[in-house]
Amino acid sequence: QIVKEDFVEAINNVLNSGDVPNLYANEDFEAISSSCRTLCQALGMQPTKANLFSAYLTRVKKNVHVTLAFSPVGDSFRNRLRMFPSLVNCCTIDWFHEWPAEALYSVAKQQLANVELPNAEGSLKMFQTIHQSVEVSSRKFLKTAGRNVYITPTSYLELLNSFVLILADKRQQVEMQKKRYSVGLEKIVDAEGAVAGLQDMLVEKKPVLEKTQKEVG
Repeated sequence: QIVKEDFVEAINNVLNSGDVPNLYANEDFEAISSSCRTLCQALGMQPTKANLFSAYLTRVKKNVHVTLAFSPVGDSFRNRLRMFPSLVNCCTIDWFHEWPAEALYSVAKQQLANVELPNAEGSLKMFQTIHQSVEVSSRKFLKTAGRNVYITPTSYLELLNSFVLILADKRQQVEMQKKRYSVGLEKIVDAEGAVAGLQDMLVEKKPVLEKTQKEVG
């Protein structure tokens, strides 16, 4: 996840020149100079400060590999490509298309492995069907309205994650309500027993009360 756009700018600089401005301290330059002196001489350059750093950047460009994954959803991807052209000029772009049905089923099975479901097989096929039906609807929307609604693998993962969270929350709510009902039933049983005890006591005391009333009268 891109937390700050400064990260994309730094990556753009690395892709373009192998360097990030103002990244190195004086101690870093000394370490770079000592480690790249032999490389600089091998390249046929005088070991000046500028040539040593240039040799270092040559080594960085040769060995540093960057893998970036961007979602086409929203305007962020379009804006970043416009602001940071090295994301296009210095990269090999792979476009990832729709996941096949087998991949959707496999991912759902993995994500829901620890979730107890009464019909796990039916649930896995349900998520597969939901995602594919939304993909079909997005293509119809593009054809009729001319607007593209991107349905990405991240959307599918978010669907599964939302299901797990909501299911856990609802099960917790049901468990709390079940516990409250159980406590309420226990109190009702206790109260019923107490009332029955008082009624038995009244039956036992009734003759005594009647005798007392006659004596007083």
